[in-house]
Amino acid sequence: MHAKVWLLIGVFVLLAACQSAALSTPQATLQPLRVQLTPLLEPSWLPKLHACSEYLTQSNLLIEVREASELDLQSADLIIRTSSDLKAEQAGTYLGAERLALVVNPKNPIISLSQEEAMALLSGAYAQWKEVPSSSASALAFDQTVKPIFLADQELDAFLSAASLSLEISPSKGEKAYSVEMAQQLIAETPGAVGLLPAGALTPALKEVQLFDTNNQLITWQLHVLGLTAGEPEGDLLQLMLCLQIDY
Repeated sequence: MHAKVWLLIGVFVLLAACQSAALSTPQATLQPLRVQLTPLLEPSWLPKLHACSEYLTQSNLLIEVREASELDLQSADLIIRTSSDLKAEQAGTYLGAERLALVVNPKNPIISLSQEEAMALLSGAYAQWKEVPSSSASALAFDQTVKPIFLADQELDAFLSAASLSLEISPSKGEKAYSVEMAQQLIAETPGAVGLLPAGALTPALKEVQLFDTNNQLITWQLHVLGLTAGEPEGDLLQLMLCLQIDY
């Protein structure tokens, strides 16, 4: 009987000591891991960042969306931006690609275009959809004025410039959208609209048009996505970048 009492007392003392030690052990403080990304990447890469944050053990993810010209490594641990030419880049880690989609209003019967026709549409070369050579047959009953919708975005402008597009944006040829949401709404509400958006911004209210090259091969317009850091990534920063390279 006495042995059982002493045994119970011993267990109680041990448990009390463990509880006291646990209470006295300071909890690790999460450090901010600051990430900046551009508006063009927000629709598809923001969900990726949130998904990857679950694997961080020592950091609290802080995300800020900035225009490409306002990205600053002095106030960020990781910058995520696009590039149309990887060979011209002097630094950065390749994280993946951002596909671009040529979109029209769902009422538009067109389903495909040549790359040249797509460029001509964005530059305002066609006034009516029935003037587009490859779509004239299907668009005869679609008597609508071509209305380019231009997303005001520095990275998209750089892509169009690299693609040798001379875009003259004017009220008579098109309309500027100052956010992805605004571009989505304008295209969804305008039967003759056409625009270029990140694929992550596609919704049921938009219709994507396939693009073909001169050999009638399906092509994809895309931008390379780079991650830039001030130094060699390690710890949670390295874990985050490795996670972002996974194609969800």
